[in-house]
Amino acid sequence: MTSREMQISFVTELTNNGDFITRSKDSGSSPMPGSDIIFYWINRAIDKFIKTRYSGLNIKGESFEQSQKRTNDLRTIVTESTISTSSASTIKPNAYQATLPVDYFLTVGEEVDIQFTKNTVLTTVREGVKQTTSDRYREDIDNPLSSHILHYYEARPLRMYQGSIVLLISDGNYTIPTYYLRYIKNPITVTSIVACDLPLQTHYEIVKLAVGMYLENTLSDRYSTYSNEINTME
Repeated sequence: MTSREMQISFVTELTNNGDFITRSKDSGSSPMPGSDIIFYWINRAIDKFIKTRYSGLNIKGESFEQSQKRTNDLRTIVTESTISTSSASTIKPNAYQATLPVDYFLTVGEEVDIQFTKNTVLTTVREGVKQTTSDRYREDIDNPLSSHILHYYEARPLRMYQGSIVLLISDGNYTIPTYYLRYIKNPITVTSIVACDLPLQTHYEIVKLAVGMYLENTLSDRYSTYSNEINTME
């Protein structure tokens, strides 16, 4: 849909809603929200749509790439980035940092290049990462069996976030020159002249979700019924 078609669809859904019709009759007028309000709720719905399809917090309990439907829902806003790292030893020992892309929203997958000397030859191997947190960091560092320790020329560096940077931590026996990030980017903000950049088949679901959120915000008595209708789209 174009942004105008999404707006028209929102108005159509709302004007066909039983509670909205009742309120219109009671007030003697149709309290239709303006364009700015409609696009506000459409963009709120896009944000919710992405998060629920990514996380699995939906009626199907399926997260991104767990089914073809979930993959198709977000495929147009998935992108890849190859990021060169720099030393971050002032933050953590044996650490390297990569700056997140400006349009970064949610992580889908991560890999790194690790470099070490093998039989006097500088060798590069592509590996995954091991997620850690501030609470677990010390435990992971002190664990002699931690996967971030180079063993038989394999290692998965520890990864943690700090603001707009990704910290990648080795055991000191290898460097981490490159970080590969597969991620969901921030969606385009829909306006009267800017169209939604999610797949076309999601647009009607987003409009239905936007109407539902609008009705909930305006304390519609029929919202629970409308919400159940939205769930059937899953």
